[in-house]
Amino acid sequence: MRKQTKLVAVLSTAALLAVGASMSSFAAQGWQEENGTWVYYDKSGDLETEKWEKSGDNWFYLNEDGEMATDAIIEYDDNYYYVDENGAMVTNKWVSVENDEYDGDSDEDPANYWYYFGSNGKAYKSSTNSSSASFKTINGKKYIFDDEGKMLYGWVNEDGERVTGDSAWKTDEGGIYYLGDENDGAQSIGWRLIDIVDDEYEQSSDKPGYSSSNVFDDENQSRWFYFQSNGKKIKDKDGKTINGKKYSFDADGRMNAEWVIFDVTPSTASQGVASYSSSFKYFNSVEDGARTTKGWFKVVPDENLHKAKYDDDSSYWYYADGDGDIVSSEIKTINGKKYLFDNYGRMKDGLWFIKTDGKKVTEFLEDDNDALPYDTEDNFKKNASALVAADYKAYYFGDSNDGSMKTGKQSVDIDGDVNSFLFNKSGSFKGAGKTGEDDRKYYNAGMLLKADKDDKYSVIKITTTKKDNKEVVKYELLATDEFLADAKKAGFLTVNTEKLNTGDYTEYYDINAKGDIDYKVVNTSGSVQKNKKKAKDGNDTCYLVDGEKIKAVYVED
Repeated sequence: MRKQTKLVAVLSTAALLAVGASMSSFAAQGWQEENGTWVYYDKSGDLETEKWEKSGDNWFYLNEDGEMATDAIIEYDDNYYYVDENGAMVTNKWVSVENDEYDGDSDEDPANYWYYFGSNGKAYKSSTNSSSASFKTINGKKYIFDDEGKMLYGWVNEDGERVTGDSAWKTDEGGIYYLGDENDGAQSIGWRLIDIVDDEYEQSSDKPGYSSSNVFDDENQSRWFYFQSNGKKIKDKDGKTINGKKYSFDADGRMNAEWVIFDVTPSTASQGVASYSSSFKYFNSVEDGARTTKGWFKVVPDENLHKAKYDDDSSYWYYADGDGDIVSSEIKTINGKKYLFDNYGRMKDGLWFIKTDGKKVTEFLEDDNDALPYDTEDNFKKNASALVAADYKAYYFGDSNDGSMKTGKQSVDIDGDVNSFLFNKSGSFKGAGKTGEDDRKYYNAGMLLKADKDDKYSVIKITTTKKDNKEVVKYELLATDEFLADAKKAGFLTVNTEKLNTGDYTEYYDINAKGDIDYKVVNTSGSVQKNKKKAKDGNDTCYLVDGEKIKAVYVED
């Protein structure tokens, strides 16, 4: 905005002569120079006061003493005019006039007031009858003036009145339009970075729709606002799509940044609840603010989303859906791959026992839980059957560099021990660990049941029971000593004295499993052994297998 700087001057004799030269010749009626100034006499010879008179192309004003006014604001017939240092009425110009009452300490009143005088010399001003802000367009920009013609600046309310004080930017205080500083005044349209004072910044994170407190942790803030084509700030959590990006604003019009919670008041007690987590959206940096919509982002969780991980300053992968909501407690298909998100919205990788209906996850079980841990190979083998019986299913989501659900045969590292797994390739529980037989091999919660290299052979115990009128099959891997103890306890083991007396054996047991229990021998690759007379393990114990059934166990002399 080009504005005319105020000039304060005392007319010199030369200047007066210049003015005089431009005026018509003076007689008793008309212009006269008296006592270093100009006056005007009417046809009756009376000195004119408080009246406009023209000379050449310019109008001049005679004040209450009859003297030509210079460098002054003129109030005339409820309008305001300005005459320059030569006394001529100013038209189509900005003029800055010194505020005589300015003491240098007040933030509410400027050192100078700006006016704009139109083609008729009248200052632009608001209507005393208007109940809404009335803008005047000057050189393509819009301005508001008060009823005395002074340009307004800073925050202005719906009524077109200036709002002052540290809280002027707040909606409750009336701040709707922003017109820059005292030397700007143009209506803000589009983005504008504004310095504000927020004396409630420590409480801001407790309100729905506000950026979390860790983003703006000082009462003195520089915040982005967006002003619509009508000049009003946007103050809507659902925000606006600007240049193809989605933004959000709080109730006072500040652009939200980073983590924002909507509709729900932040609560420590609610953390880890999926419905609470899904109330959060992520809006990128303070400098950017564009909402992460339908995409991945890796950040530290907000303290109101997951305080423990926020305190650890740990970053995690999150995914926002088309509405900007973070996905939580769900197995989500993204670009043809499936990913697991916990109750806090974090993408999970690795091996997990969870309860799911195929999409929504109803329960997560940490691998080091107290009841049935599966954080080591031994713990997995020990507790997998109980976990399956409790309706948990094992899924594998790769490592931290991937995180997508794996199916089919996989090598899974459990605390440094690599094991072979098989996960369902299809069905309502796609990706769940296989439990049961596949290609003459047995799996429990996905883990291949096979003998250790040192053992050479091991036994799979298969137990069939009923639960809720459904057949439930349990699979356990037993070393030789464990198998013999189990068979003896069940009454399936009989010492064959005839074999001991007639053969070269130190031990010989007949096995007659029946009812709901069956035993099968597997080798180090997990293959079920069939029709073997002598399957010798690493401890010199041999299995006699008829078909796939164990008929006897013996130790040769």
